[in-house]
Amino acid sequence: MGDGSVNSSERTVFDAPLLSVTSTVTTLSTAHHFISVKLTHRNFLFWRAQVVSFLNGHDLMGFIDGTNPCPPPTISSGEEEALRLPNPAYHPWVRQYQAFLSMLMSSLSDEVMPLAIGHHTSRAVWTAVTSALASSSRSRSLNLLGQL
Repeated sequence: MGDGSVNSSERTVFDAPLLSVTSTVTTLSTAHHFISVKLTHRNFLFWRAQVVSFLNGHDLMGFIDGTNPCPPPTISSGEEEALRLPNPAYHPWVRQYQAFLSMLMSSLSDEVMPLAIGHHTSRAVWTAVTSALASSSRSRSLNLLGQL
């Protein structure tokens, strides 16, 4: 596509300086095209491989590892600390974050969804799922490798 046009399924977050947050959210809503495996108790390693490559490719890993923290809802104006103004970066970040959290939750099957219930951040969901399923997947992989 040398003409600079971009199909909706080809939009990526690294285009964000040129695209609005709406386009970024649209990219996240089409993530199911890239993350085709829903997480179950038996496929953690396959699911993780797809999700991590998607997150890295779209510069979204910061929502998981904490390097993309939420900006404050207000900022001080100039020299007067008493005057607080709405932070223009806050609402777009929250919107993208909620779309990301929704995408992450939608990649979970019904059988593992209970692991995410009660967690309100993507980092907490990721940690809960990883803690519960990573060690059993590694054990299963080592067992299968031993059998080969």
